[in-house]
Amino acid sequence: MKALVYVGPEKVEIQHLPDPVVQNGEVLLEVSAAGICGSDLHGFLGLSERRKPGLVMGHETVARVAGGAQGWDRGQRVCFNPLLSCLSCAACLSGRQNLCPDWRVFGMDRLHGTYAELISVPVRQLHALPESLPEPEAILVEPMAVILHAFRISLAEPPETVAVFGAGPLGALALVLARLRGVPRICVVDVNAERLEVARTLGADRTIDASRENAPEAVRAWAGGGTDYVVEAVGHTQTRQAAVAAAAKGGRIVFLGLADHDSTLPWTNMIRDEKAVFTSFAYAPRDFQASVRLIEARRFDLKPWTDVMPLEQGQQGFLKMAHAPGATLKMMLTAKQ
Repeated sequence: MKALVYVGPEKVEIQHLPDPVVQNGEVLLEVSAAGICGSDLHGFLGLSERRKPGLVMGHETVARVAGGAQGWDRGQRVCFNPLLSCLSCAACLSGRQNLCPDWRVFGMDRLHGTYAELISVPVRQLHALPESLPEPEAILVEPMAVILHAFRISLAEPPETVAVFGAGPLGALALVLARLRGVPRICVVDVNAERLEVARTLGADRTIDASRENAPEAVRAWAGGGTDYVVEAVGHTQTRQAAVAAAAKGGRIVFLGLADHDSTLPWTNMIRDEKAVFTSFAYAPRDFQASVRLIEARRFDLKPWTDVMPLEQGQQGFLKMAHAPGATLKMMLTAKQ
């Protein structure tokens, strides 16, 4: 099969690899489209310890069933939950498979992902997709599951004000979900003017260019002392600190970004202001299923800001997303045979 293989920092190339061997309980899929995730970009840049040269990355996927499997027809259109867990530990048994000590994700470690023509996955991970759902919308199931999980574990009740730090794919989806849930006022912070313009189009009431003004001060001025809820979707120390500073007293902050391993935060002030801190990783199966339903409902549209390239142009696609994303929110590589 043809696959896009990571061979070194800022370098992927097409190689021909053996077709995957279908294990017991698995089903062979023909990949039609695969999205480039922020974690894939970290791997491409050589910044991910769990993505080494020789790996096929990719986990945001639209595919078709290539072989028979119980309950599934050949040619049926699907996506799949790429997070695998042991299914027997305390976390898995409590429905928190993302916290399994043995979790794995396709496209990491030595588990080849979906920048390829074929992939074999456990049947239990499959979710059906309607034929009417365009690929650039279907590809958002996995990243939207990340946002649905974050909102579920960190929000007790709908906030009046929300600030989103980062106007990339996860930040845009956080904006969209907050708007769908009726949040009255939403602010988005970034340093990319084109992405901030997209945020305005998607419904942001206020956008702040952090390269031109002090973002926490601007958020606090706009919200009258800070926002009730802050989503940090970048992961750099500077944005983590800014997110804390932008939260109102008694506010909630959820951290999603994974860029920096360690960051200092003003813990004494946070404790005195009772700012509640949440961290959120990936999703549980219930969040992935909820994302499938939400994407199928087609209540928002990010297609105008989605670039589509064939798998053979993967190097070009990765370079664009790494160094010049502009208004592009999602890069989708197509691997149709």
